[in-house]
Amino acid sequence: MTNICINSFKEQFVNKLPRKPWCTNEKGQALLVRPKELAISYNYIQPNSPFYQNYFILDLDYEAAIVDILFERSGIPLPNLVTSNFHNGKAHIIFELETPIYKTDASRQNVIAFAHAILKRLQQLFDADIGYTGVITKNPLSAQWRVTELRKKPYSLYELAEKIDLPKNKYEKPNIKLDEAIGLGRNCYIFYTACPFAYVEIRKYRGKTYKQWEEAMLSHCMTLNEGLSEPLSYGEIKCIAKSISRFCWK
Repeated sequence: MTNICINSFKEQFVNKLPRKPWCTNEKGQALLVRPKELAISYNYIQPNSPFYQNYFILDLDYEAAIVDILFERSGIPLPNLVTSNFHNGKAHIIFELETPIYKTDASRQNVIAFAHAILKRLQQLFDADIGYTGVITKNPLSAQWRVTELRKKPYSLYELAEKIDLPKNKYEKPNIKLDEAIGLGRNCYIFYTACPFAYVEIRKYRGKTYKQWEEAMLSHCMTLNEGLSEPLSYGEIKCIAKSISRFCWK
């Protein structure tokens, strides 16, 4: 990357970071919460907010990943950025999204399911680690990594879906099993598992208050969350529970 590209990307990346992202200097160490002005000095950083997602990030756990992308995987979409290890070339690749995927109580679950299907297909095409959630990534602002920019323009979900030839029926109400609930799949798993329960359970709350109903749904969603290998944050679970409880109450 040229200095102009680095400075341009750095400014944009910092602007999109959560206000206080998780960060660390070594994999496996406890994650720290720091203001983003300090967090950008660490080797690993949290790029996406719990409530909106600006990037798809894949973990390519094989050597010379950049060579593989450029010469062995033609015909599939290029990532915007490749952040690789200087010693073995293993890398994280970043797809920047034109419009964030929101995960609040007002979010559209079909959009989240669509995004999850795209991410799963990208993982297949790049032979990426399917157990990687993308919560923490190699910080492209750190001198620890070799950073290569392959595309400047962000992707829309529809452009990505078109480039990977994703059939529409792949993301409508996905049937995600517990052991498949990784990344955005966790949101889908909890929402689509909790909904059938809610449609029946709400009958017990006739004559009770909405507050009681919302607390019951939150408790149920929290129980589902406890079964995940990497649980969602309390804020994310609260948003899912609020969305379901409000819809069923109406």
